[in-house]
Amino acid sequence: MIKMNKKGFTLIELLVVVAIIGLLSSIVLTSVNSARKKARDARTLEDVRQVTLALNMARDASPTNSWPGIANWQCLKASGTCWRGSYSGNSTIGNALAPYMPTIPKTQNPSSANYAYDSYLYYPTSSGIGGSPAGAYIIYALEGGAFANKCNGYYAGQMDTGYWYCYSWIGN
Repeated sequence: MIKMNKKGFTLIELLVVVAIIGLLSSIVLTSVNSARKKARDARTLEDVRQVTLALNMARDASPTNSWPGIANWQCLKASGTCWRGSYSGNSTIGNALAPYMPTIPKTQNPSSANYAYDSYLYYPTSSGIGGSPAGAYIIYALEGGAFANKCNGYYAGQMDTGYWYCYSWIGN
């Protein structure tokens, strides 16, 4: 009687292993993408907090105790445009914030097709927005989940798929 040593795997065994590896990798990639969104949102909220502090310090240092910039929505960067070219930067803001924040952080949105890519919007106003108090506001986008628990302020709408836009009152 001849004994045959069977070496290797059958095709079915290999296919089962490949299917299991594919399933596990898709689960891992989903969780990694979710974690990335949450990390970008956390960074955005921290950047908004830092910009808010810098704007408040710039206002306090102003001889007229007024917000830097003009009374209209504007890019929160020293020059250029943002929000798909709809708004212009203002060197007054960059100069006013320079002692408190050497560089204004860019938004955490990964796609240049998004409105908020590359800059936050800023609005100093004496009348408020839609019943909210007078003062200054900053608008930013979050992507990791429902907006209700995320916005540190007011919900501004969903202008891009997957992004919730919020505006926060900075002070009056």
